[in-house]
Order: sequence, then C-alpha cells, then structure tokens
Amino acid sequence: MKVVIDNRTPYLNDFYFRTLCMLYFPGEKFREDGAETDGAPAARFLLEERADGFFCRTELSAGGRTEVGCFSTAGYRPFVEMTASDFASLALGKAYLEAGRKLFGFSLPWGYLLGLRPVKRAKYYLDRGYSPETVGKLFTEDYGVLPEKASLAVETARIEIDMLRDTRPDDCALYLSIPFCPTRCAYCSFVSCATPRLLSLLPAYLERLHADVRDTCRVIRELGMRLTSVYIGGGTPSILSEMQLRELLSLLERELPGGDIREFSFEAGRPDTITAEKLHILKASGVRRVSVNPQTTDPEVLRRIGRQHSVDAFFSAAECAMREGFDVVNADLIAGLPGDTRETFEKSLSDVMRIGFENITVHTLSVKKAAPLRFSADGVYDPAGELARSCVAYARRTLGAGGWFPYYLYRQKNIVGNAENVGYAKKGTENLYNVLMMEEYSTVFACGAGAITKLVSPERNEICRIAFPKYPYEYLDASDGIREPEIRRFFASLQEKKG
Repeated sequence: MKVVIDNRTPYLNDFYFRTLCMLYFPGEKFREDGAETDGAPAARFLLEERADGFFCRTELSAGGRTEVGCFSTAGYRPFVEMTASDFASLALGKAYLEAGRKLFGFSLPWGYLLGLRPVKRAKYYLDRGYSPETVGKLFTEDYGVLPEKASLAVETARIEIDMLRDTRPDDCALYLSIPFCPTRCAYCSFVSCATPRLLSLLPAYLERLHADVRDTCRVIRELGMRLTSVYIGGGTPSILSEMQLRELLSLLERELPGGDIREFSFEAGRPDTITAEKLHILKASGVRRVSVNPQTTDPEVLRRIGRQHSVDAFFSAAECAMREGFDVVNADLIAGLPGDTRETFEKSLSDVMRIGFENITVHTLSVKKAAPLRFSADGVYDPAGELARSCVAYARRTLGAGGWFPYYLYRQKNIVGNAENVGYAKKGTENLYNVLMMEEYSTVFACGAGAITKLVSPERNEICRIAFPKYPYEYLDASDGIREPEIRRFFASLQEKKG
C-alpha cells in the first residue's frame, strides 16, 4: 500500500497515519519506494493547522476507484475538553472515515479509535465526572463510533469502575505463562510451542519458571505489596502432566504471599488436555476459576481451525469442571471462524449457555500475520466482516437477555469486521485479573516466556513494561531472571518523587 503523508503539524507522527490506514486496509504492507500500481490500495493525507482550527483532506484508492474525505474543526465544539493533538486526530479521523465510507460502502464500528482499549478511554472520562450520556456522545459524534458500540463501551466502563472500587494502590497480580500447546490453531501465531522438539523443553522450562516464581514472590513481599489475583495462562497450561501440575501448584502454595488473594484462575483451555484428575488437583490446590474453551461446537469448523478435540470431548470436560465445584467456569467462543455460519454460531452460544457457564468470552477472529490460515485462504483480513459483526451483535443481545453482562473488552489489530472481544459474566463472577491487565490499573508481575510485567504507579500515570523473551528456548538462555533491578528502580523512583 502506498501512503503519502503531508503532515504540516507537530501533533501526529507517521505511525499514527499508517495505523489509521489499517482500519480499512488490514493486512496491507506499506511501500517505501514511492511506486504506485494501478488498482493497488493507496492513501494520501494532507493535515494542516490553520488559524481557525485543523483541516484534513484524505484521498483513499482501491480497486481502481478513488474517494475523498475532508474535515475542518473550525467552529467544531467537542463533547469533552480536547487538546490540540486531540483536535488534530479528530480532523484526520473524520476525513478518513468519510473517504472510507464512500469507497467501501460501510462504516467502521469503532470509528477512528485506535488501540486495544476503547473502554479505558470511556472510563477516563467517567472518572472525571462526565455523564454516561456525554461519554456516549463523545464516542458517537467525535470519534465516529456506532451507537451500539458506544453503548457497549460505556456500560463496560461503568461495570469496571464498580469492580475496581476497592482496589488499593499497593495491590498487584501475578501471571504465569505456559506457552505450550498440543497443536497450533490455524488462526494463531501466539508464542506457543507445539512441535515435539519444542515440547521437549517443558521440564527445563518449568524448572526456570519455578525459580522466577520464587524470586517474584520474594520481591512482592519485600516491596510490601498485596497480591490479590493469580492467573496461569498460555498456550495451554493443562498440557502439563498431573505430576508437573502438582509441583507447580505446590510451589505456589508455599511461595505466594497469603491472606489477600481474591481469585486464582487457570486457563485449562483445550478439552483434549483436560482430565478429571487434573481438575481435582486444581481444585484441591486453591484454584477457583477455570476456562474450558471450545471456540465452537460445530465439528466441521473445529476441523478447519486445527482443533483436535471433538464436540463430545468439550461437553465432557465442561461437565467435569462443573462437578468439581469451582467458583467460576469460563468458556471462550470465536465469531467469524472459517466455515462458521450464523446458525452454527448461534448453536455454539446456545450450547455454552445451556451447560451453565457463568463466564462466556466472545472473541472475534483475528488472523495473525504468521498464522497458517493467513497463507491458506484469501480475504481473511476482512474489515467489513458482516457475519462476524452479526454474530457478536447476536451474542450481546442474547447474553444480555440471559443475565450475562459485559465486564471487560479489548480489540486486536486485523480483527475481522473491526469488531471486539468481550468477556460476559453473571453478577459476582467477573474476573478481576482480566480488568487489571486490560485497563493497566494495577501492577501485574509476570513469569515465563512471552510474558510482560507491567509496573503501574499508585496514581496510574506511569507504567513500566518489562517484556520477557518470546520463545521458551530464548527464555531458558536468558541470564537476567525476573529483571529485579528494573523493578526496584521503578518503585524507588516513585518514592523519590513522593519525597
């Protein structure tokens, strides 16, 4: 894709323009050589600051057609107070949406909002005293968000505010990464290891992970922080053998700072790795929340995405988890999977509701650049995504009518239909960790390959991210452990600023 940027302001950089392009042109690569090809996607931007505000002219081309959008902020009155940078992005976004709507014939459901966390933006304004109605108008009128998505963002933000009301500045969470899977899903490029050679690293990986858990728990105690949430994710953590699972959970029982842990979650994941004995070990070791993730209950769709479990195996694993008596059992579904239809998605949703899951997370397909599906099908990056949009809208209506409400939400790059991922919960079964991580509200310590520790200041105005090596073999070769000096420097600098 050829992009020409004439930005006559200091407020936005080229990365912002290119990220905006990806909303209507997902999966495209940007050309730097200046060459243009007939019919190939192209974007041209003029953004300038004038005496009466900002003006943007956007020209988008695809399939031999070109459309233009223009917008000026002269005399424009936003619904909340805006900075010069906000006005610049408003002019750019409005012009881009106009051109895209003319060229492609549909509106982007989240307007020109960029990033993973639209709810964080809604929560920001609600926390500052703006009414839900005003924040809704900010989303629809200023950002170009469709009314149903604005309503979803505001509702989710209000629920998160209630969830976080008792969170203290010294609260923290702990995440453990088990980035191994029995097979790789067709849509996934997540840092998970599924080959026999890489799976052979698991014993050494767990030994290193145990050491990092011990060091992290010691640092939490020495910093005087309060651990409230523990989450073991992946990959597929239930790929661990029963003995490996016992050893890891026994370590946590010994090392975790006790007394204040509100939730302990285990992303069991694939039904073909879940056994009654593993579930019993989890429950006996204090795990309160498990996930059993079918993604779909249609056999043909399961086959097409590379899942090896049967539908009956999912039902069996789910019922076993229910019988074990966990506080909460979660299921994940994905809208927009290859071969899925509105009818098969509706049946999948009906199945997980009927079984009795207190939490149901509805994801939308997001095809990663290195995913097998990316190279085996055309049109997987679909910004229109009418079927996916229809399915997530159906899920919102149906779950809402059944007593589930949205409590966390995030978006992904190249997500089909420019849609979103939403966690729905029955009252009292929300997962605090998901909200803390997604809203970057409290410090989250992380251990393992691909994990990211996020250190958050008490005022939540400073965040330090410490990313660990992506792959298990890199993690095993790393010599700097949990990067304790960086952790201590961050908190020491906060003390200096207070003093």
